[in-house]
Amino acid sequence: MIQPGNVVLLYHSERMKYLVQMPKMGRFSTHRGEIDFQNIIGKEYGDSIETHLGCRFYLLKPTLADMAIKVKRTTTIVYPKDAGMMLLQAAVFPGARVIEVGSGSGALTLILANFVRPSGKVYSYERRSEFSVNAQANVARYGLEGFCEFFVCDPEKDGFGQAAIDAVFLDVPEPWVLVNPAHKALKGGFSLVAIVPTAEQLRKLVSCLELEGFSRIRIMETLERNMLVRPSGTRPADRMVGHTIYMVFAHKVNRE
Repeated sequence: MIQPGNVVLLYHSERMKYLVQMPKMGRFSTHRGEIDFQNIIGKEYGDSIETHLGCRFYLLKPTLADMAIKVKRTTTIVYPKDAGMMLLQAAVFPGARVIEVGSGSGALTLILANFVRPSGKVYSYERRSEFSVNAQANVARYGLEGFCEFFVCDPEKDGFGQAAIDAVFLDVPEPWVLVNPAHKALKGGFSLVAIVPTAEQLRKLVSCLELEGFSRIRIMETLERNMLVRPSGTRPADRMVGHTIYMVFAHKVNRE
């Protein structure tokens, strides 16, 4: 049963969908009419509701991808198509202790928090306090704040203050400056993941990883294309989500 505070995806179509945290009362306006929140309270996920103009919306349980895409943004975000690959290629599991550098808007933070719960922790570092405040608010919106600790500092200078970490995620303009602190924090054999937007950054990062003692260095990108299924025929959508970032994966090996 939907109650105040629950997050609901109001879905009419892919072009008309809204992620809403339910208040006790009020109205939500769309260009197809208004929705009275009091008419949603008490309904079940999967039910539907009509606007005052008769437009039907379904009350759906939002996915983690929905929540990540709809965070309040102060920075660019890690998109679900990339986050999924990052999770699969790194050791992120219930109970894992994970470092994230570059809290940004908190999209990746809340994804990581969802996967390390109920006994794990995400240690999220951000140099800019306004970004950290926004990321914390986005994580708290979905009830995941208990699985995160936020730090406003520069880990290049201050270090992480953590050891025996299961995975490190770097989302900063110059990730190579954090390769050494990441190596110190990681467990032997576990993963570092760094993301960069340009090929020029890749060369410097990979060189630093090799010098620092990382192995199994791999670079990937993901491309996302939807399909249109219609009575007249099935074909790829006209638009696709192409290059967003390069993902660099590496494993720590112990020094002899």
